[in-house]
Amino acid sequence: MPTLVVENVPPDVYDRLRQRAAARQRSAPEEALQLLQQALGDDAGRAPRLPDFLPGEEISAPCDLPRSSPPVPVSACSGGPRLPDAPAAEAPE
Repeated sequence: MPTLVVENVPPDVYDRLRQRAAARQRSAPEEALQLLQQALGDDAGRAPRLPDFLPGEEISAPCDLPRSSPPVPVSACSGGPRLPDAPAAEAPE
């Protein structure tokens, strides 16, 4: 298997690589190889990579999103009769 040597790596880049590797419980060379494979698209036969950020709960959008059209006034209307509640499940004894 070929060997790749990268020289003159800036200290801040190397530190970030080590921190990233430690967070993923890998060595720095393993993390560098993983990053190269991702950058080159060498993920044939593997599951697609999930994003780095997956929220654990719902996050609301900011309230200052730009509008694509002028606002349209909407009025509420009363609905029909209320539907009956679902029957309660019987608890096992």
